[in-house]
Amino acid sequence: MRSLITFSLLLTGCSGKDEPAEDSGPAGVSILGGYSHALESVSLTEIAGGLDMPRDLAFNPEVADELWVTNDSAEDMIVFSNINTDSQSDEDYRSSGSTHFFARPAALAFGESGTLATAQDEDEITQATTPADFMGPTLWPSDLDDFDAGHSSHLDMLHNSPNGVGIAWEAENVYWIFDGYHGSLTRYDFGDDHGQGGADHSDGEIARYIEGEVGYEDDVSSHLLYDATTSLLYAADTANGRITVLDTTSGDDGSRISPNYDAADQYEVDDADFWTFAEETDLSKPSGIEMHEDVIYVSDYATGSIFAFDLDGEVIDWLDTGLGADTLMGMAFHPDGSLYMVDSAGGAIFRLAVE
Repeated sequence: MRSLITFSLLLTGCSGKDEPAEDSGPAGVSILGGYSHALESVSLTEIAGGLDMPRDLAFNPEVADELWVTNDSAEDMIVFSNINTDSQSDEDYRSSGSTHFFARPAALAFGESGTLATAQDEDEITQATTPADFMGPTLWPSDLDDFDAGHSSHLDMLHNSPNGVGIAWEAENVYWIFDGYHGSLTRYDFGDDHGQGGADHSDGEIARYIEGEVGYEDDVSSHLLYDATTSLLYAADTANGRITVLDTTSGDDGSRISPNYDAADQYEVDDADFWTFAEETDLSKPSGIEMHEDVIYVSDYATGSIFAFDLDGEVIDWLDTGLGADTLMGMAFHPDGSLYMVDSAGGAIFRLAVE
């Protein structure tokens, strides 16, 4: 249901950094109210409701106004067409095999043209013929004529990261996973996909970084952001209440990883450069993370607030959305600069904008 909650608009401007007036104090960012910290300074609108524990969302870069949302408890994908227009509609995708290939979907990321991948927050048995830890990211077609969130449409899957709670695309068929099971950030290269419904995973490559250095928070996504210009990977380390950074170009190949369910190339990476992005913040349980116009935005699951950081890790603005505790997870910027977010507890999608 659209437009259930709308707050009045008092400011205008773009979503990036504002130019401060003389002696006006911090400029902040327009999308968070221009350092007013006032919800009345922006527009917050409920775009859709009735979802079942949504945890992440992303716009299809190839189809205008097409928003994909992972629905955890229902183990399905909700795809909205013509979002935030009078012709908005949605469709639910779930099919045979979704309980494995789309088990408790916590995160998604679009990749190469025509593809996306998802991370599954599961560490229990999902099919009778495989063990509980036979879980990892899944590669999918992004054409809705082919996608069904199940076995018949999946393009590839690798099986070494149960409790996957974040994902980010690097290049080609390479994705990064926040691996809650191992407390690591893990690079997955699917190689050449095996085609829809296939099973050959042997050309995959799995490199596990900083095992044990990040935490896992039950039922909360820890989203990832990959900056292709710097090769830095930012992670919302929810359990430890911080944002971390991994230099993905650093480290040395280490020991082999087992078990190797896929006959793939699996190994640890030792001595990678890894640090805390922001040392002193009011973040409690960061979950969503996005970059827009060189500003990094982080949603706080515990408080319902959104924080903005410059690239040096300094807080430059923040806004309490008023949605309450244990709500916000994934976020995604629309090309028009508005910010969409999931209210996981309320089963809703919200749009934050300056219009």
